[in-house]
Amino acid sequence: MAKAIRKKRRPKYGRIFFSLLIFGLFIYFVVKLGLDLFYKEQSTYLVTSGSLNIENRYSALVLRNEMIVDTKLSGKITYFVSEGTEVDKNTQIAEIYNDGSKTEVVETSEREINRKKIEFDYNILEYEITNLRNLILFQMDSKQYAEIPSLKRDLMLKLERLDKLQTENKFLSNRTASYSEKTIGEGVLMDGQKLAIYAPASGIITYRIDGYEDFLTIDNLYNINYDEISALALEESSLVRQSVKPNDKLFKIVDNANYFITAVVSNEEVDTYKNIQSISVVVDGKTLKGDVYDVFVNNDRAVVVIQLRERFDSYFSKRVIDCSIIRENYKGLKIHTDSTINIDGQIGVFVVND
Repeated sequence: MAKAIRKKRRPKYGRIFFSLLIFGLFIYFVVKLGLDLFYKEQSTYLVTSGSLNIENRYSALVLRNEMIVDTKLSGKITYFVSEGTEVDKNTQIAEIYNDGSKTEVVETSEREINRKKIEFDYNILEYEITNLRNLILFQMDSKQYAEIPSLKRDLMLKLERLDKLQTENKFLSNRTASYSEKTIGEGVLMDGQKLAIYAPASGIITYRIDGYEDFLTIDNLYNINYDEISALALEESSLVRQSVKPNDKLFKIVDNANYFITAVVSNEEVDTYKNIQSISVVVDGKTLKGDVYDVFVNNDRAVVVIQLRERFDSYFSKRVIDCSIIRENYKGLKIHTDSTINIDGQIGVFVVND
């Protein structure tokens, strides 16, 4: 009997290819569905409210309320207060001692002495009035109302005294209020005689000056050519020494409650400072709260003036600082950029009425 011979089946490549194609399409649609669900923006989403902050870095000029104390005496000097110490009025700062060394005699007429008495009283008063006003504002901002009534009483009394001084000497009313000088010690110390030097006002004590205290002042902020500040050679000098002679500066007192910084900004940035009040200033990693005091034109650019009451390290001696100014300008609904469209050249978000 003959044996049947079985034919080998050929692979059906067409069916395999078709199956792979169907499987590939299935995977494609699954992946596409996943991308549509999880990665692509939804056609609708919940809109939340928020704000947009704008931040820029500047080299800013520091303007302070300052008083420089000098002397007409000569002799050895001893210091009792260190750099950067906050002191109250009448705190002993130093002591001048005549050890018998040769002294320089400075003769002062009686008329000049009388005139200086009036001027010195005025200088101290104008400093204290500014300081009291700043302290009252600081207490109000800090919601510490207990001391405000007594501060207001002191302020009213000093304002009355100031009015009397200005009536007595009209010339004094034209002086710059944010800078003043005070001389302590007239005449000559006898051999072995000592004179204690007390702070004529409260504030921060510093023994460093840059020589621009009488010009780079708060009251002079509109008269400064800010384009030249970057080229200004601000070289600090120390007032600490072993002995003093007539007309030597002893120390500087800086207002501890209020100061300003000014920065040159581009004209495009001006609008970001208008119609806002509170801003944040970051100096050496520390964030300070401040207020926009003014924005004005300076040649081809503009100057923004920020008032600060919180301190950064060495604010009492630094004249120029690198800082970032953050302002919160825009508040409203946060919309994804994919939701904006362009209709007739106008870009925005449009409401569709059902």
